Amino acid sequence: FFVFFFQAEDGIRDVERSRGLGDVYKRQTFMFGNAIKVTPVLEDHTSTLISYFPNSDWYEFPSLKKVMSYNPNSKEGKNLTLVCGLENENINVHLKGGVILPYQSAPLADTSITAITKLKSLPISLIVIPDHDEKANGKVFYDEEQSLEKLTYHDYSLTLANSEIIVKLMGGNPQYKYMGLDRKISQITVINAKKYKDTLCAKAFNLRGQAIELNFKYEAADEKLVLTAKSGNLDIEDLTKVIWSNSKCQSHIYHINTKSVSYTHLTLPTKAQVQISVVA
Repeated sequence: FFVFFFQAEDGIRDVERSRGLGDVYKRQTFMFGNAIKVTPVLEDHTSTLISYFPNSDWYEFPSLKKVMSYNPNSKEGKNLTLVCGLENENINVHLKGGVILPYQSAPLADTSITAITKLKSLPISLIVIPDHDEKANGKVFYDEEQSLEKLTYHDYSLTLANSEIIVKLMGGNPQYKYMGLDRKISQITVINAKKYKDTLCAKAFNLRGQAIELNFKYEAADEKLVLTAKSGNLDIEDLTKVIWSNSKCQSHIYHINTKSVSYTHLTLPTKAQVQISVVA
């Protein structure tokens, strides 16, 4: 009860001021954080629901189909009619534009997936949902959950700007080694990605500044760009950024001023300048 109440209250405050618990029930919707909107069915024999969506870009999950677009000329949102019912297999979960969302996929037959240890054995995927300014932000948090020692966790921020995702360690101990396989990234999906349809190159960069060439595929029907590693999965603990462009991948010579440049939590030694050859 308390979890749902405060999630609903916090979510509504992100949209407009709530008038109390009765208002929460009347709206029949709540938000997890500022990105995931859930509209449950609370009455019998209900085939449709009317739910308020604040002024933003909104996408249905898991289809990632766009259901509402941001209106720059208005502060008001819209009431949308949602189809519900088991026969339609609609769960009415929606994602807000401007976020990078980590998630995990598992076989439907696996009934033990709720166990934390099982979740740690699965890689994550990232859904990147640019907002109307082509920006998005997200977080990934890892904790061993076995020790009372401080700093046995990693807190990463993910930031999209143009065609680049920056990964930074924002909290925790850089020396701590998280062992779960959920630190691996199996796929990155950028939606509403029509502007990236002519992508010719995609790369990831590790803490040593080395480039890792990625597979990429633009799916025109859904207007999404899908990025995957050519071998294995990307390790978020050894990742600084992911980029893609409409230029062909080439070999480059990067000049890095190590007095001011650092990769996540690894600071390069102080020298006037170093020259690094990267095969992209």
